[in-house]
Amino acid sequence: MLAAVLPGVDRALELVERPVPEPGPGTVRVRVQACGVCGSDLFLQKGGFGAEKLPVVPGHEAAGVVDALGEGVTGWVVGEQVALYYIDADPEGRWARAGREQLDPALKRMGVDVDGAFAEYVVRPAHTLIRPPAPIAPEELAVLTDAVATPYHALVRVARVQAGDTVLVLGIGGIGSNAVQLARSLGAHVVAASRGAGKLRLAQELGAAATVALGPGVDEAAALRAAAPDGYDVVVQCVGSPAVDALAVAVAGPGGRIVLIGAATEPFAVRSTDVIWRELSVLGSRGFTARDIAAVLRLHADGQVRVDHLVSAQRPLAEVNAAFDDLRAGRGLRSVLRPDRT
Repeated sequence: MLAAVLPGVDRALELVERPVPEPGPGTVRVRVQACGVCGSDLFLQKGGFGAEKLPVVPGHEAAGVVDALGEGVTGWVVGEQVALYYIDADPEGRWARAGREQLDPALKRMGVDVDGAFAEYVVRPAHTLIRPPAPIAPEELAVLTDAVATPYHALVRVARVQAGDTVLVLGIGGIGSNAVQLARSLGAHVVAASRGAGKLRLAQELGAAATVALGPGVDEAAALRAAAPDGYDVVVQCVGSPAVDALAVAVAGPGGRIVLIGAATEPFAVRSTDVIWRELSVLGSRGFTARDIAAVLRLHADGQVRVDHLVSAQRPLAEVNAAFDDLRAGRGLRSVLRPDRT
């Protein structure tokens, strides 16, 4: 099979031929049909997860069909369509039983700790497969597993957004665009902020009631406060930038919840008085759970979530480095690799 390996920090991916893997006990071989390329893959390439994780086959936002069953696997049929959950945590462990398996210290992440889905085939534990409620285009199924499940987790599980809340989304990319449409579906009044005019237009299409253009020459904090005179109940920070982290804290309203999704390794400064006097909550949102994926698949099947803005750029696996370049340069919100196409 063909696979794309990231050999080291800041290195280009290399295409290699490998034997098709055989599923062991409790595992399933999946023929990969689609795998999204997202900001976490760039973070991996920069060494954000640790140089010791490399070399590895990336790819964590994936969908395909069951190709072979390992010993003892029941409940799945060869040829069945599946979404892949990238987290492998003990299904009987404390964290999985609490529905927070992505926090298990002993977890293994597909595409980070073990080889992922930038390949024609991948072997996964059977408990990490998720059955869609109805047949769906592979590229749409793939992006739902992360690009939509991540903001769903942040809004529903972490921030606990309620109807009537005013929600600010900072950064309208592959995650932020979906935070907009999900917050709107929850009954929130949504303000979207970005440096890109096209991204702001997309946010309006997805349900933003107001937009704010950020960038040089703009007093960003003042502009954001003016868009919501009564303050923001929730600020969703989708940009990997310590400066935007600080901005999120600066503009949150009294009692506000700041949810950090965009990952940055550099620190940001905040005064304790800003947090205390406004009684703010600064919350981290790590990925998503299997039940979050199941929830967004139902929302999509019910017509409450669209993903056409995420799947317009599709490439064969051989063009993986071009897909990384597109994302790095901001050409589109996502690229989707199609290992099933040449």
